[in-house]
Amino acid sequence: MIKVICLDMGKVIIDYDPTIPLASLGACSALSLPEIKQVLTDREPLLLFDRGHYSRSDFYRTMCARLRLDVSTEEFEQLWTSLFLPEPLLAESFLLSLKRRYRLLMLSNVNEVHFEFIWKNYPLVRHIEDRLLSYELGCLKPEPAIYRIAIDRAGVLPEEIFFADDRPENVEAARQAGIVATCFQSERQLKLALGRAGVVVE
Repeated sequence: MIKVICLDMGKVIIDYDPTIPLASLGACSALSLPEIKQVLTDREPLLLFDRGHYSRSDFYRTMCARLRLDVSTEEFEQLWTSLFLPEPLLAESFLLSLKRRYRLLMLSNVNEVHFEFIWKNYPLVRHIEDRLLSYELGCLKPEPAIYRIAIDRAGVLPEEIFFADDRPENVEAARQAGIVATCFQSERQLKLALGRAGVVVE
């Protein structure tokens, strides 16, 4: 029986479009747009930031150097958070209905700048009582360690956890850890998957 529902954040609760910051980067950078896109294909700095191995000032300095930006920290962080779309993918009423019967957790690969922005601008995430954030945990999905931490924090058996993520590799890793998991497509699809797992969906 499912006792805990664990949700990814980006592309499950909060929507985003990674192409949005490109226009602002193009206006601020000494690089051309194709050059900017090429720099951004190297995900190592972002992964280090998401893992908590870079401070926000480390990340700011690294990305400004790589992208040849001459902007303040505040300007950079405004630009870096501009990818988030205003409308969440899940209704607040849906999260509240789940919370009435189940403990809610969030398991997200995220960095300090993005999470701070989301916490301030999307109040519905505050309904989730425990937030497992990669930059605080020092590990990332789909690494097995992060699922072990999630199971420990949930305080239940793996098979009593339902997990939804938009990335198939993260879903498969959760299943390997014994967690009931689905690949998120929409709120409607999630409700159907929850129902099949025996979760009461209002």
